Amino acid sequence: MLPKPSLVLQVRLRPEEYSDTAAAEIKRSYMYLAQSVVSELDEGERAEGNLMRLNVRLMKPFWDASDPAAEQLWRASFMPWLVNATRNMSTAMHNYNTVLHPLGAGNVTYQWADFDFAPHAVLRLKVDDENRIPSEAPALCDKVRTLAAEGVFDENVARIRIPSRASIAAQEAAFEEEQACYRAALAAQNEAAEDEAAVPAETAAEGEGSFEADEAAVVTEDIEELGIAQPSDLADDAAADATTEAPEGASEVLAEPVFSLDYSIWGIEYTDGTVAEFDSRIH
Repeated sequence: MLPKPSLVLQVRLRPEEYSDTAAAEIKRSYMYLAQSVVSELDEGERAEGNLMRLNVRLMKPFWDASDPAAEQLWRASFMPWLVNATRNMSTAMHNYNTVLHPLGAGNVTYQWADFDFAPHAVLRLKVDDENRIPSEAPALCDKVRTLAAEGVFDENVARIRIPSRASIAAQEAAFEEEQACYRAALAAQNEAAEDEAAVPAETAAEGEGSFEADEAAVVTEDIEELGIAQPSDLADDAAADATTEAPEGASEVLAEPVFSLDYSIWGIEYTDGTVAEFDSRIH
């Protein structure tokens, strides 16, 4: 039987969210998955927001993709375990904020999740809006391992941030612009619909005084004697037709934009503080 990795959780919280009560509740809530260590974020990390770190360890070689034994261990044992562990952690993080905690601790929203394969690599992934680790995380770990074996990364890489800060900022700016365009198009469509609705009403109002009351009565009697359909009948028919046929020039239904984070642009963060943008789609 192939060995499986071990997992230790490091939960790093902003000072205003850390307390002994919060630490105890987090440890209790995650104890069925792994041992947890809860602490405050260092001063230089607090702008990052709350962090869930998965420290993954295995006492056998597993990272070198060029080693047949390591490759077998990675494919047959490590990856299935990683997929399951990621799914369980993601569910636990999400569910933590949906229940009341006996010790009175508050909810914890994470901004990032680390996959620490020290001494080989550290991946920092953006947690989604539902407080979940992205489902692509195991595949991203696998891709980083493959690229590392190909010599794509330098030795002085501190971490690989997925997506990069610059990519997140660009995506959020593009989404804000898309929302602005949607609101402008929706306002223009509503205004056009109001103008179209006002035209028939004005036309009808202009024609109401063109006939004298007695002439209208005579016309109505003649129509009834001849068995010709009454205007009310014609209106009913027109209404029925309107339910089956869309009016000419009907407004198109606008779809409200939905934000979906793209994880393809990575930030390669070096130990000297520099960052290089990396497009994973071309590798």
